[in-house]
Amino acid sequence: MLGRPSLRYGRGFGLLWASVVVSGLGSGMRYVALPLLAAELTSDPRKVSLVFLAGQLPWPLVMVTAGVVADRFDRRRLMYSVNLARAAVAGLLAVAIAMGDGTLLLLMAAAAVLDLGQRFYLGAWAGTVPVIVPPAARDRGNAALQGGSVAATLTVGNPVGAVLFDIDQALPFAFDAASFLISALLVALLRGRFRQRSEPGPGARTTLYRQAAAGFGMLWHHPLLRRIVVLAALCNFVGAAQIAIGVLFARDDLGLSSTGFGVLVAAFGVGSLLGSLLEGRLVGFLGRGGVLYGAMVAGGIAALGIGLAGSAVQAWVFIAVYGLAMTLWTATVNTVRQACVPGDYMGRVTMTHKTLVRAAATLGAGVGGLVAHALGQRGVFLISSALLFAGVLAGGRGLLRREEGV
Repeated sequence: MLGRPSLRYGRGFGLLWASVVVSGLGSGMRYVALPLLAAELTSDPRKVSLVFLAGQLPWPLVMVTAGVVADRFDRRRLMYSVNLARAAVAGLLAVAIAMGDGTLLLLMAAAAVLDLGQRFYLGAWAGTVPVIVPPAARDRGNAALQGGSVAATLTVGNPVGAVLFDIDQALPFAFDAASFLISALLVALLRGRFRQRSEPGPGARTTLYRQAAAGFGMLWHHPLLRRIVVLAALCNFVGAAQIAIGVLFARDDLGLSSTGFGVLVAAFGVGSLLGSLLEGRLVGFLGRGGVLYGAMVAGGIAALGIGLAGSAVQAWVFIAVYGLAMTLWTATVNTVRQACVPGDYMGRVTMTHKTLVRAAATLGAGVGGLVAHALGQRGVFLISSALLFAGVLAGGRGLLRREEGV
C-alpha cells in the first residue's frame, strides 16, 4: 500500500510506515544484487544458495535473545541504533565491491551480519506496532506495513537494484546503506513510550533464560499460535527453497537477464501490494482463519504454476499470486498474535515464532540447492507445491475454528 497511510492508524504510524518503506527499497536492491553477484562468481547452485543460507543463519542463533532484549529496553532506540550500524556495514560492503574485492565469502559474511541486525530490529518493531496502532485498525495497519514493505522491496527495489547492478555492481549496496540511514532518522522522530515495564518477581530482568522460556511457553501452549507457527514453518521452508535457486531458474529455465530477473521478482511485490489492499476486506468477509487457510491454498497453486510455467509472463503471474498469498498470511498472522499476546511478552513471543520459522527457512535454503542440483530448478517449485497442499490437508482446517484472535 504505497499511498499515504491514514491518520486513523494512529499517531506516528506515518513515520513508522515511511521508515519501513525506505528500508525496504534499499533491502530490495541488496536482495537482488547479492544473488546476481554470486551467480557471476559461480554457476554451481549449491554455492549460490550458500549466500542466501548465510543470511538465514542468524535467525535460529539470536532470535529469542533479540526478543528478550526488545522487551527489556527502549524499542525505538534499539531500532534506530541497529539501522545506523547496518548502514555502516552496507557502506563498507559497497566500498569493497567497488574496489573489486567481492568474493563469495564476503557476500556470505555481509548477508549474515546484516540479517543479524534485522533480528534485533524486528524484535523491537513487533512491540512498536501495538503501541502506535489501535486494535480496531490493526488488520489494515499491519497490511499497510506488510504491503508497503514488500512492494517497496520487490516492486521497486528489486528491478531498480538490477538496473543499478548492470551499471555498477557496487551501486545497489551503496543505496542500501543510505536507506538504512534514512530509516534510522525516521524512527528517531517517533514519539511515545516504547519500553515495557519489567515482569514482577526476583531476578526477572536479569534471567535471560527464564524470560526466553516464558515467551516460548506462551507461544507453544496457545493452541492457535502453535498451529500457526507450525504451518508458518512449512511456508518458510518451501519459500526459502524457491528463493535460494530463483536467480538460476530465471536465467537457465526462462532465459532472463539480470534486469529480467529483477522484473520477475517484482511480481511478488505487485501481488503483495494487491494483498495489502484486499486484506481488510477479506478478513471482514472470511474471518482471519479463512484468510489464513485461503492464503496457504493460493500459495500451493502459485508454486505449482511457477514450476510448470512455459514463459516468463506465466511465471510472473504466478509469482504475483504467491506474493498476494504470503502477504495475506503474514499480515493476518501479525494481527492474530497482537490480539493474543500481552505487550510485555510481544518481543519474546514474536521472535520465538520467527526463530522456529526461520530455522525451517535455513533448512529449506540448503535443501533447495540440493534438490535443484539433483532434479533441476523446476523440481523445487513442484515439490514446494506438494508440501503446501499437504500442510493444508494436515492442519489448515484447524485455522477455520473460531478461536481467540481469529
